[in-house]
Amino acid sequence: MDKSDHLVFCAFLSDNFPLVDDHPDVAGLLRDPYILQNLGAAMASPFHDEGITKVIAPEARGPVLGALVATCLKAGLVLVRKEGRNHPGADKTITSEQTWTGERIRFLTRSFDLDESDRILVVDDWATTGNTIRVAKTFIEENEATYIGSSVIVNKSAPEILEELNIACLVNFNDLV
Repeated sequence: MDKSDHLVFCAFLSDNFPLVDDHPDVAGLLRDPYILQNLGAAMASPFHDEGITKVIAPEARGPVLGALVATCLKAGLVLVRKEGRNHPGADKTITSEQTWTGERIRFLTRSFDLDESDRILVVDDWATTGNTIRVAKTFIEENEATYIGSSVIVNKSAPEILEELNIACLVNFNDLV
């Protein structure tokens, strides 16, 4: 997706984002065939020339979005699961700082999913506190891979978080409500 197509898609997304009870409904995006067919390319676009080898996708919606983005980037997909979920071979647990819900979440990772040659993009649905992305970044750095950045659909975080974590977003929360 070139830059002008990316801008057109982001504008379309902003104008057509489904709301449920006056709240942006990311799950509702996936019902729309046009959005679903273009979402991965739009999220991958800012990182297309970064040599991404793997996409890390934290639960819960990350794996769906991560698969779309990884396909566009011709990269592998690595899941980061929440504690209590089945993740065969998980050998590391990383606890987040408080997420948007106010709780700290424990995530399961598998060190054999990454190596030092990997260039990683983290994909998720929202950026708020940045703490889920920081968990993925910690996992990446502990395995001596290279964190390139993160791509999300909706940004609800502060500018300094976007800069710190090199987060690209498709829409801003305040533009949707």
